[in-house]
Amino acid sequence: MNESLSFAALDGYTLYATVHGEPESAHTALLLNSGTGIPRGFYRRFCEHAANQGFLVLSYDYRGIGDSAPESLRACTAVYRDWGQLDLPAAVDYLKSLAPELPLVTVGHSTGGQQLGLSDRVQQVRAALFIAVSTGYWRGMPPKVWWMNVALWYFFVPLCGLIFGYFPARRFGLGESLPIGVAKEWGDWCLEPDYLAAYFDETGRHRPGDGRPFGPQHFHEACFPIRSVNFEDDPIATKKNVPPLLSLYNQATLDIHWHHPQDYGAKKIGHLSFFRKEHAAHWQSHLDWLREQAHPEG
Repeated sequence: MNESLSFAALDGYTLYATVHGEPESAHTALLLNSGTGIPRGFYRRFCEHAANQGFLVLSYDYRGIGDSAPESLRACTAVYRDWGQLDLPAAVDYLKSLAPELPLVTVGHSTGGQQLGLSDRVQQVRAALFIAVSTGYWRGMPPKVWWMNVALWYFFVPLCGLIFGYFPARRFGLGESLPIGVAKEWGDWCLEPDYLAAYFDETGRHRPGDGRPFGPQHFHEACFPIRSVNFEDDPIATKKNVPPLLSLYNQATLDIHWHHPQDYGAKKIGHLSFFRKEHAAHWQSHLDWLREQAHPEG
């Protein structure tokens, strides 16, 4: 099975997805949570490989991204946290409806690991593989990109909101274009030393631009193993930005890995390239780990 379909987010917004694998023959359900501005098609080969190894895989596009984007991004009122609070829980529900008896694991790329802790379905997860998951705090990145972050969040995103009504991220090499509410809230988080955790205390810190309460978060309910895989040449998921994000999962068992690109026989891996086909030889050990955690009894 490699089937495209749709399901409703918790608020009724239509999300588009692809199922890889067969429920009848699968041993584990795997939810693929994408990075910011990355359509699910980017992960297709990884998902197909996992399905060939007996996982039932669901990949999906968050609201405002890929097939889940409206015809005009100007009309999309999404904010960043909607992906974790409204979209991800519905994806869990849909995948569980396909195979209710299978244990559930997740793979989160970048914000896919951040958003997991905002989901009230986190207790249903048996294990998580995080690829390049960290905060996006601008001072945690290499100093050579500080100026770009300041210009992006203080100037370009607000200006694009006024001119276009959305953020044309593709023009800046930052993935797919984003609804302006998503981009603005992403910027709010990136400017905070505590990133999204700055909004957990309802008595302090400034609120996101839309004025809505942030709502509950569920990082502390993640009582499962997390394997965190990171790369030395990643300008975002750095050794300064990874630990603060992982520390939010304070009840999880952490297995943290750092790799040089040379470990993968590559000149660079960065923030994205783990999922490219040339690195497929390194996927299997992590999928084996997920299966072991999902079936500890053997």
